Amino acid sequence: MKKQVIIALAFSLGLSGAAAAQPILRDAPGKPPFEFGLFGGLSLSQIKGATNYQDQWNYNSLRSVSEQTAIATNAKTGFAGGGSVAYYFSSNFGLQALFSYVKADIPNTAVYNFGWTWAGDTTLYKQTGNWPGTGSFSSMPFSLNVVGKFGGGAFDVLFSAGATLFMNTFEQNSFFGYGITTIQGDHQYFDALKVGLQIPRGSVKRDALHLRTLEIGANFGAGFTYNISDIIGIRAEARYYFCPEQVVSWNFLLGSYDGAFFSDIKNEPFSDADVELLQDLGKKFEMTVNPSFIQLSLGLVFRFGGHR
Repeated sequence: MKKQVIIALAFSLGLSGAAAAQPILRDAPGKPPFEFGLFGGLSLSQIKGATNYQDQWNYNSLRSVSEQTAIATNAKTGFAGGGSVAYYFSSNFGLQALFSYVKADIPNTAVYNFGWTWAGDTTLYKQTGNWPGTGSFSSMPFSLNVVGKFGGGAFDVLFSAGATLFMNTFEQNSFFGYGITTIQGDHQYFDALKVGLQIPRGSVKRDALHLRTLEIGANFGAGFTYNISDIIGIRAEARYYFCPEQVVSWNFLLGSYDGAFFSDIKNEPFSDADVELLQDLGKKFEMTVNPSFIQLSLGLVFRFGGHR
């Protein structure tokens, strides 16, 4: 995330520097008061969710079992696009209605770590590795902002801020390792089930479900406009969208699973009874999601309504 913030700050400083390097030309009688804009660019997500599961147990000849799964998301740079409508009460101040759509892939990685020992054997057996998962995030923020515009002529420097209503969609598909043992005749076997997890609840055959939420937050943007004429300009902008964090819960995909490491355990059910056992043990499968993001955009603005 530090890299993303540095990129955004450098982008904003570049905008301000480019504007400062140009002569400010005052135009009379002034630009039209209504403004319509279209833009596209990149979104830098701040989603850094994590879930940690661990347990220790023993049974019969299994002297000790330690199992752990750590799930972490890895947000990718996404696409952003949208439009705006603004009305300026004066040459410097106005109101802006802003709409955006952003979408980004949010894959995850489940890192598992198992260790176990048998009675009468001092060897510590281990299985470690990771299972890749998939996910995505999209948002449709609607904002009402106060806009300050300074400069004039060839260049305008703009600052805007206001309240934002977010319509967010979040989806994750991942796994966790669930240790299991069976006794077949005179032999006891150990393995782990690679149990599916989803946000939100779905099924094995439906992995395209989404968690949709409405949240109220804020936004702040800075940029500049190069005015080709009084009625059209090119705008570059950096904007930060703040959306409150949300705690979401994983849902288990119930069903029958084969052992993940060995071939001795087949078609072992993971059922509601296992979910209830995890709940009784106080195991929480939750993830804190930060839907905030930075948006870097480039677009065109069109002005109409006559000159002042």
